[in-house]
Amino acid sequence: MEEQKGGLLVVMAHPDDESMGTGGVVLRHTRAGITTHLVCATYGEAGWMGKPPGAKQEDLREIRAGELEQAAAALGLSGVELWDYPDGGVRGSDQQEITQRVWEQISKLRPRAVVGWGPDGAYGHPDHIAMGACTDAAVAAMTEGERPALYHVAIDRPLVDFYLEAMRLAGGDHALPLQPQEKVDVVIELDADEVQMKLRAIDCHRSQLEDWRIAIRDHQHLMQRGYGHEPYVVVSSRAAGLTEGGLLGEFA
Repeated sequence: MEEQKGGLLVVMAHPDDESMGTGGVVLRHTRAGITTHLVCATYGEAGWMGKPPGAKQEDLREIRAGELEQAAAALGLSGVELWDYPDGGVRGSDQQEITQRVWEQISKLRPRAVVGWGPDGAYGHPDHIAMGACTDAAVAAMTEGERPALYHVAIDRPLVDFYLEAMRLAGGDHALPLQPQEKVDVVIELDADEVQMKLRAIDCHRSQLEDWRIAIRDHQHLMQRGYGHEPYVVVSSRAAGLTEGGLLGEFA
């Protein structure tokens, strides 16, 4: 299938954000032949969970880089920029430099749409919030005619309910402090095949699989309800709504 120029750019903070947060919208675009790139700000080296078996904490940085490479292939990404800002320390890094680097990627790739974190960071994660702010600033700094549409990853009430129920599968109550949006503009609803493809990408991040993400594989209906539901907020759009094929309006 011929790739479409001026595709989608996803700007995230950690390896696994692209799969767990935006895997559905990425798949929806890459499967339609739309060129999709990822910027990831950190190696995620602070996310030690004792996995995979036999791994050492000092190796996590390279483990997560390898996992991201596998997930990118599963999602059909055309390119990945993996930067080296400190995991947990993006907010303390040079914000102007990060904004400039995002701007340079937008200028080089000329995407029609950018997807990033919103000011809530989904659950208040400071790395998410910082990368979202830098992404917003980079988009705003583009000249009007070159400026891509901008979408924020969002959490709505059905997604909060999903996470609460899913996390109970592992017998825990370590619920994330999710911050549901009162109003979301776009919801990507994935079919069963797309959910399985998203699951394969998520499963590439073996070092980050909480017990509930393993247990949920035996609960197809619950997985469909959560992994198959991706809300977004439209910050600025070139074309409103979705096409009949389910793509963002920019690609109609």
